[in-house]
Amino acid sequence: MTTTGYDDLIPLGRALPLRVYLRSLWERRQFAVSVPLGELRSQHMNTVLGNVWYLLNPMLQVGVYFLVFGVLLGTNRGITNFITFLAIGVFSYGYLQRSIVSCASSIVSNEGLIRSLSFPRAILPIASVVRESIAFSSSVALMVGLSVLTGEPLTVEWLSLLLLVPLMATFALGVGFVLARLTDRLHDVRNLLPFVFRIAFYLSGIIYAFDVVLAARGYGHMIELLALNPFFVFATLARHALMSTYAVDPRVAPWLWPAAVAYTGVFLIAGFVFFRAAEQRYGRG
Repeated sequence: MTTTGYDDLIPLGRALPLRVYLRSLWERRQFAVSVPLGELRSQHMNTVLGNVWYLLNPMLQVGVYFLVFGVLLGTNRGITNFITFLAIGVFSYGYLQRSIVSCASSIVSNEGLIRSLSFPRAILPIASVVRESIAFSSSVALMVGLSVLTGEPLTVEWLSLLLLVPLMATFALGVGFVLARLTDRLHDVRNLLPFVFRIAFYLSGIIYAFDVVLAARGYGHMIELLALNPFFVFATLARHALMSTYAVDPRVAPWLWPAAVAYTGVFLIAGFVFFRAAEQRYGRG
Protein backbone atom coordinates (compact mmCIF):
# COMPACT_ATOMS: atom_id res chain seq x y z
CA MET A 1 0.00 0.00 0.00
CA THR A 2 1.52 3.30 -1.04
CA THR A 3 1.54 6.56 0.86
CA THR A 4 0.46 9.92 -0.47
CA GLY A 5 2.57 13.01 -0.83
CA TYR A 6 0.63 14.52 2.06
CA ASP A 7 2.03 11.97 4.49
CA ASP A 8 5.55 13.29 3.98
CA LEU A 9 4.48 16.73 5.17
CA ILE A 10 3.15 15.52 8.53
CA PRO A 11 5.59 15.05 11.43
CA LEU A 12 5.97 11.42 12.49
CA GLY A 13 3.49 10.42 15.18
CA ARG A 14 1.13 13.33 14.54
CA ALA A 15 -2.40 12.73 13.28
CA LEU A 16 -3.23 13.77 9.74
CA PRO A 17 -5.58 16.75 9.34
CA LEU A 18 -9.12 15.61 8.64
CA ARG A 19 -9.10 16.80 5.02
CA VAL A 20 -5.85 14.99 4.30
CA TYR A 21 -7.05 11.90 6.13
CA LEU A 22 -10.26 11.70 4.09
CA ARG A 23 -8.34 12.24 0.86
CA SER A 24 -5.95 9.48 1.84
CA LEU A 25 -8.92 7.17 2.43
CA TRP A 26 -10.32 8.00 -1.01
CA GLU A 27 -6.98 7.31 -2.71
CA ARG A 28 -7.03 3.83 -1.18
CA ARG A 29 -10.58 3.03 -2.27
CA GLN A 30 -9.31 0.23 -4.53
CA PHE A 31 -7.95 -1.56 -1.46
CA ALA A 32 -11.41 -1.41 0.17
CA VAL A 33 -12.86 -3.29 -2.81
CA SER A 34 -10.13 -5.60 -4.11
CA VAL A 35 -9.24 -7.14 -0.74
CA PRO A 36 -12.88 -7.99 0.19
CA LEU A 37 -13.40 -9.53 -3.26
CA GLY A 38 -10.34 -11.71 -2.81
CA GLU A 39 -11.49 -12.80 0.64
CA LEU A 40 -14.95 -13.70 -0.64
CA ARG A 41 -13.54 -15.72 -3.53
CA SER A 42 -11.30 -17.73 -1.22
CA GLN A 43 -13.75 -18.22 1.65
CA HIS A 44 -15.42 -21.36 0.26
CA MET A 45 -12.61 -22.43 -2.06
CA ASN A 46 -12.15 -25.83 -0.41
CA THR A 47 -15.84 -26.78 -0.40
CA VAL A 48 -17.66 -28.76 -3.06
CA LEU A 49 -20.36 -26.15 -3.66
CA GLY A 50 -18.02 -23.17 -3.45
CA ASN A 51 -19.68 -19.76 -3.55
CA VAL A 52 -23.11 -21.37 -3.80
CA TRP A 53 -22.95 -21.35 0.01
CA TYR A 54 -23.57 -17.61 -0.06
CA LEU A 55 -27.08 -18.53 -1.19
CA LEU A 56 -27.50 -21.77 0.72
CA ASN A 57 -26.51 -20.44 4.14
CA PRO A 58 -29.28 -17.82 4.40
CA MET A 59 -31.82 -20.18 2.85
CA LEU A 60 -31.05 -22.94 5.34
CA GLN A 61 -31.12 -20.47 8.22
CA VAL A 62 -34.56 -19.21 7.23
CA GLY A 63 -35.76 -22.80 6.82
CA VAL A 64 -34.72 -23.67 10.37
CA TYR A 65 -36.36 -20.57 11.86
CA PHE A 66 -39.53 -21.18 9.85
CA LEU A 67 -39.76 -24.77 11.10
CA VAL A 68 -39.13 -23.89 14.74
CA PHE A 69 -40.93 -20.57 15.12
CA GLY A 70 -43.46 -20.66 12.32
CA VAL A 71 -44.57 -24.30 12.43
CA LEU A 72 -43.77 -25.58 15.92
CA LEU A 73 -44.14 -22.44 18.08
CA GLY A 74 -46.64 -20.56 15.93
CA THR A 75 -45.11 -17.09 16.12
CA ASN A 76 -46.69 -16.25 12.75
CA ARG A 77 -49.84 -14.82 14.34
CA GLY A 78 -51.07 -11.69 12.58
CA ILE A 79 -48.68 -12.17 9.62
CA THR A 80 -50.12 -13.27 6.28
CA ASN A 81 -46.87 -13.96 4.42
CA PHE A 82 -44.76 -15.29 7.29
CA ILE A 83 -41.98 -16.94 5.25
CA THR A 84 -41.16 -13.68 3.47
CA PHE A 85 -41.54 -11.71 6.70
CA LEU A 86 -39.10 -14.09 8.39
CA ALA A 87 -36.60 -14.16 5.52
CA ILE A 88 -36.37 -10.37 5.24
CA GLY A 89 -35.91 -10.00 8.99
CA VAL A 90 -33.27 -12.73 9.26
CA PHE A 91 -31.31 -11.51 6.22
CA SER A 92 -31.38 -7.86 7.29
CA TYR A 93 -30.40 -8.54 10.87
CA GLY A 94 -27.72 -11.02 9.82
CA TYR A 95 -26.17 -8.46 7.49
CA LEU A 96 -25.99 -5.83 10.22
CA GLN A 97 -24.60 -8.32 12.72
CA ARG A 98 -21.89 -9.66 10.40
CA SER A 99 -20.86 -6.18 9.31
CA ILE A 100 -20.56 -4.85 12.85
CA VAL A 101 -18.73 -7.94 14.16
CA SER A 102 -16.36 -7.89 11.20
CA CYS A 103 -15.58 -4.22 11.83
CA ALA A 104 -15.00 -4.92 15.51
CA SER A 105 -12.24 -7.40 14.63
CA SER A 106 -10.75 -5.42 11.77
CA ILE A 107 -7.94 -3.82 13.79
CA VAL A 108 -6.86 -6.76 15.94
CA SER A 109 -6.99 -9.08 12.92
CA ASN A 110 -4.65 -6.88 10.90
CA GLU A 111 -2.02 -5.90 13.45
CA GLY A 112 0.80 -7.16 11.23
CA LEU A 113 -0.37 -4.96 8.35
CA ILE A 114 -0.81 -1.98 10.66
CA ARG A 115 2.72 -2.33 12.05
CA SER A 116 4.25 -2.71 8.58
CA LEU A 117 2.59 0.03 6.54
CA SER A 118 1.42 3.60 6.92
CA PHE A 119 -2.21 4.09 5.88
CA PRO A 120 -5.43 5.47 7.37
CA ARG A 121 -6.65 2.75 9.72
CA ALA A 122 -10.30 3.52 8.97
CA ILE A 123 -9.88 1.71 5.65
CA LEU A 124 -9.94 -1.62 7.54
CA PRO A 125 -13.47 -1.28 9.00
CA ILE A 126 -14.60 0.15 5.66
CA ALA A 127 -13.23 -2.88 3.82
CA SER A 128 -15.04 -5.15 6.29
CA VAL A 129 -18.39 -3.52 5.54
CA VAL A 130 -17.71 -3.63 1.80
CA ARG A 131 -17.04 -7.37 2.03
CA GLU A 132 -20.27 -8.06 3.91
CA SER A 133 -22.22 -5.77 1.57
CA ILE A 134 -21.02 -7.68 -1.48
CA ALA A 135 -21.99 -10.96 0.19
CA PHE A 136 -25.36 -9.46 1.16
CA SER A 137 -26.24 -8.86 -2.49
CA SER A 138 -27.18 -12.54 -2.84
CA SER A 139 -29.50 -12.24 0.16
CA VAL A 140 -31.14 -9.17 -1.37
CA ALA A 141 -31.76 -11.16 -4.53
CA LEU A 142 -33.31 -13.93 -2.45
CA MET A 143 -35.56 -11.47 -0.60
CA VAL A 144 -36.79 -9.97 -3.86
CA GLY A 145 -37.27 -13.38 -5.46
CA LEU A 146 -39.13 -14.75 -2.45
CA SER A 147 -41.42 -11.70 -2.40
CA VAL A 148 -42.30 -12.31 -6.04
CA LEU A 149 -42.83 -16.06 -5.55
CA THR A 150 -45.13 -15.53 -2.57
CA GLY A 151 -47.35 -13.11 -4.46
CA GLU A 152 -46.20 -9.74 -3.16
CA PRO A 153 -47.10 -7.10 -5.77
CA LEU A 154 -44.36 -5.07 -7.37
CA THR A 155 -44.70 -1.48 -6.13
CA VAL A 156 -42.65 1.70 -6.14
CA GLU A 157 -41.76 0.98 -2.50
CA TRP A 158 -39.30 -1.65 -3.72
CA LEU A 159 -37.07 1.17 -4.93
CA SER A 160 -36.58 2.28 -1.33
CA LEU A 161 -34.12 -0.61 -0.97
CA LEU A 162 -31.69 1.45 -3.05
CA LEU A 163 -31.54 3.92 -0.16
CA LEU A 164 -32.10 1.51 2.71
CA VAL A 165 -29.18 -0.86 2.03
CA PRO A 166 -26.57 1.98 1.92
CA LEU A 167 -28.08 3.36 5.13
CA MET A 168 -27.72 -0.04 6.79
CA ALA A 169 -24.11 -0.31 5.62
CA THR A 170 -23.27 3.17 6.89
CA PHE A 171 -24.96 2.53 10.23
CA ALA A 172 -23.02 -0.73 10.64
CA LEU A 173 -19.79 1.10 9.80
CA GLY A 174 -20.45 3.76 12.44
CA VAL A 175 -21.12 1.17 15.14
CA GLY A 176 -18.16 -0.84 13.85
CA PHE A 177 -15.83 2.15 14.26
CA VAL A 178 -16.72 2.31 17.94
CA LEU A 179 -16.32 -1.42 18.52
CA ALA A 180 -13.08 -1.62 16.52
CA ARG A 181 -11.40 0.81 18.90
CA LEU A 182 -12.88 -0.84 21.99
CA THR A 183 -11.86 -4.30 20.80
CA ASP A 184 -8.32 -3.12 20.11
CA ARG A 185 -7.97 -2.07 23.74
CA LEU A 186 -10.04 -4.88 25.26
CA HIS A 187 -10.12 -8.11 23.25
CA ASP A 188 -12.86 -9.49 25.49
CA VAL A 189 -15.35 -7.34 23.60
CA ARG A 190 -15.28 -9.88 20.76
CA ASN A 191 -16.38 -12.62 23.15
CA LEU A 192 -19.29 -10.53 24.45
CA LEU A 193 -20.68 -9.53 21.06
CA PRO A 194 -22.38 -12.89 20.24
CA PHE A 195 -24.42 -12.64 23.45
CA VAL A 196 -25.32 -9.00 22.82
CA PHE A 197 -26.50 -9.77 19.30
CA ARG A 198 -28.44 -12.81 20.43
CA ILE A 199 -30.39 -10.68 22.91
CA ALA A 200 -30.90 -7.98 20.29
CA PHE A 201 -32.18 -10.62 17.86
CA TYR A 202 -35.09 -11.53 20.12
CA LEU A 203 -35.77 -7.90 21.07
CA SER A 204 -35.98 -6.69 17.47
CA GLY A 205 -39.02 -8.60 16.22
CA ILE A 206 -37.02 -10.62 13.71
CA ILE A 207 -39.06 -13.81 14.14
CA TYR A 208 -42.40 -12.27 15.15
CA ALA A 209 -44.38 -9.06 14.72
CA PHE A 210 -43.30 -7.03 17.72
CA ASP A 211 -46.17 -4.54 17.48
CA VAL A 212 -48.74 -7.37 17.37
CA VAL A 213 -47.23 -9.04 20.44
CA LEU A 214 -47.18 -5.79 22.43
CA ALA A 215 -50.79 -5.03 21.55
CA ALA A 216 -51.89 -8.56 22.44
CA ARG A 217 -50.26 -8.32 25.86
CA GLY A 218 -51.74 -4.94 26.70
CA TYR A 219 -48.60 -2.91 26.07
CA GLY A 220 -49.86 -1.17 22.95
CA HIS A 221 -49.08 2.22 24.47
CA MET A 222 -45.37 1.34 24.31
CA ILE A 223 -45.30 0.66 20.57
CA GLU A 224 -43.63 4.00 19.80
CA LEU A 225 -40.60 2.82 21.78
CA LEU A 226 -39.86 0.31 19.03
CA ALA A 227 -38.40 3.13 16.95
CA LEU A 228 -35.62 3.36 19.57
CA ASN A 229 -34.29 -0.02 18.43
CA PRO A 230 -32.22 0.48 15.24
CA PHE A 231 -32.32 -3.22 14.34
CA PHE A 232 -36.12 -3.19 14.47
CA VAL A 233 -36.17 -0.01 12.40
CA PHE A 234 -34.01 -1.35 9.57
CA ALA A 235 -35.69 -4.77 9.46
CA THR A 236 -39.15 -3.19 9.44
CA LEU A 237 -38.24 -0.78 6.65
CA ALA A 238 -36.97 -3.70 4.56
CA ARG A 239 -40.22 -5.58 5.15
CA HIS A 240 -42.29 -2.53 4.36
CA ALA A 241 -40.39 -2.08 1.10
CA LEU A 242 -41.03 -5.61 -0.20
CA MET A 243 -44.28 -6.63 1.52
CA SER A 244 -47.58 -4.95 0.79
CA THR A 245 -49.22 -7.56 3.05
CA TYR A 246 -47.24 -6.35 6.08
CA ALA A 247 -48.85 -3.33 7.71
CA VAL A 248 -46.62 -1.36 10.04
CA ASP A 249 -48.43 0.07 13.07
CA PRO A 250 -49.42 3.65 12.12
CA ARG A 251 -48.00 4.96 15.38
CA VAL A 252 -44.57 3.62 14.46
CA ALA A 253 -44.49 4.05 10.69
CA PRO A 254 -43.87 7.86 10.59
CA TRP A 255 -40.78 7.47 12.78
CA LEU A 256 -39.01 4.71 10.86
CA TRP A 257 -37.23 6.64 8.09
CA PRO A 258 -36.30 9.63 10.31
CA ALA A 259 -34.98 7.19 12.92
CA ALA A 260 -32.94 5.28 10.31
CA VAL A 261 -31.37 8.47 8.96
CA ALA A 262 -30.70 9.80 12.46
CA TYR A 263 -29.09 6.56 13.66
CA THR A 264 -26.92 6.41 10.55
CA GLY A 265 -25.73 10.01 10.78
CA VAL A 266 -25.08 10.02 14.53
CA PHE A 267 -23.23 6.71 14.64
CA LEU A 268 -21.15 7.43 11.53
CA ILE A 269 -19.92 10.81 12.72
CA ALA A 270 -19.49 9.89 16.38
CA GLY A 271 -17.98 6.51 15.52
CA PHE A 272 -15.49 7.96 13.04
CA VAL A 273 -14.36 10.66 15.48
CA PHE A 274 -14.04 8.10 18.29
CA PHE A 275 -12.11 5.67 16.09
CA ARG A 276 -9.76 8.25 14.62
CA ALA A 277 -8.88 9.66 18.05
CA ALA A 278 -6.87 6.48 18.73
CA GLU A 279 -5.35 6.25 15.24
CA GLN A 280 -1.75 6.44 16.45
CA ARG A 281 -2.22 3.70 19.06
CA TYR A 282 -3.54 0.93 16.83
CA GLY A 283 -1.19 -2.01 16.42
CA ARG A 284 0.89 -1.18 19.49
CA GLY A 285 -0.69 -3.86 21.69
